[in-house]
Amino acid sequence: MIALHRTRAFLRSYAFLPHRLLNRGVSRLTAATRPGWAVHRAIRHWVRRDGIDLGDFEARRYESVDDFFLRRLRPGARPLGPGFVAPADGNLVSLGSLEPSQPLRVKGQELSPSRVVNGKLHQLSLDRYAGGAHAVIFLTPRGYHHVHAPMDAELIDVRWIPGRYFPQNANALRHIPRVYERNERATLRFRDGRGHEFLLVMVGASLIGGIHLDGLEGSQWMRREPFRVGRKFARGERIGHFAFGSTVVVLLPPELRPRGGERPEVRMGETLFELEASVEATVSR
Repeated sequence: MIALHRTRAFLRSYAFLPHRLLNRGVSRLTAATRPGWAVHRAIRHWVRRDGIDLGDFEARRYESVDDFFLRRLRPGARPLGPGFVAPADGNLVSLGSLEPSQPLRVKGQELSPSRVVNGKLHQLSLDRYAGGAHAVIFLTPRGYHHVHAPMDAELIDVRWIPGRYFPQNANALRHIPRVYERNERATLRFRDGRGHEFLLVMVGASLIGGIHLDGLEGSQWMRREPFRVGRKFARGERIGHFAFGSTVVVLLPPELRPRGGERPEVRMGETLFELEASVEATVSR
């Protein structure tokens, strides 16, 4: 049976759909708690279809699809590895070096690092990231959908970039150009204890597409100007979440001197980049 939503014709036509209207409709459905039997049947079907291992999560009854999607981990389910850890569970669709003047190549797409980070609204310079590294993590429907700090660092500011809500699965990336440059996103700029900055770009996706930051209302940071935060996070501390599946793009400067290995998936807390000894000593303190 052909999955219509994964076909080239459907995905190419997605640009003509009313994304925000679709998001509002799906949001109402996923937030519904009645009828309870239908909600729980939908959740059971999702678990079976995607082979979700619920052993990593809190054992409780979920009241809505939203509630299930944002399920929390049980204590100890994601031990923190050394170095710069993965901020989220997901497929590691790209990992490698970074030259801001050169496009990132992600699943056959060429993406401008500056446009991913800034859109048409901001002018954050990426000069300090030349010779650094990048990673792109796609949060899958079967995983954990909260985003955590990859190392001890201060969240300096947030830049909101309004946009569309295209899907980001492998089929969509093959048929929809420049998804990460076109979807709504939030660029989070961090600074570690040695003064080195790194970026996490949270990219919203289709069907709800919401980006949520802990302790902040959307009305505070969803503005044309960068929003100053100035909050310190410990490595592994939760930063925020997506209302429905999405992507996190990580950009590191050369000062952090990462060493990373290719792999198909990562889990939050696993080592994403091994750091040089001098940097790792600072992170560990």
